[in-house]
Amino acid sequence: MVNPLKVLLFEPYLTLRDWVKPAQEPALLSGAFVKGINLGGEAVAIGGDRWQSYTEALAAGLVTPGATAANSYLVPKPYARRGTRAMLNSVIFKKQILEIEQPLPNDSYDLYLWMMENYQTHWHTLELRVAGRSVAQGIGYLPFRGWARYGPYPTTVTDGRLHLSLTTSDPNIDAHLMGMSLHKCL
Repeated sequence: MVNPLKVLLFEPYLTLRDWVKPAQEPALLSGAFVKGINLGGEAVAIGGDRWQSYTEALAAGLVTPGATAANSYLVPKPYARRGTRAMLNSVIFKKQILEIEQPLPNDSYDLYLWMMENYQTHWHTLELRVAGRSVAQGIGYLPFRGWARYGPYPTTVTDGRLHLSLTTSDPNIDAHLMGMSLHKCL
């Protein structure tokens, strides 16, 4: 359902700001785009690629046990284009451990994770595990409204499913993720 307050107040302001202040986008990614998922949000276009909505991804087999979806209306720093902004303002989260399973054909991929700090400066710091193996520590340690794309994290799918988890060291802090994209390794 569309939030009329968001349409009337938030979107026009951001659209006008797009003309005044250029948006920053990360550099293009290597490899062929396979899939992007706007976790917690609607379908968006980012970098010329269509990202699935959270609902579409769940219907296609994405599993996020116990995760809660939410949206915010923050202006990311650095400022980002409309599709990226929308993705950064949607999130799935769960206390301490967020697990994600994504069906994928067996192959080698580069995984990218997208996060924005939506609570307070340096609140989140996460460990990323892919297929049970720790591949990154300290991701998500950002200033309030700061955002980053993390990766690439090379991974090989051998059982038809990508398994990943994000974990905090404090059981009272949520693990969260705004988006993820997968690219086929060249």
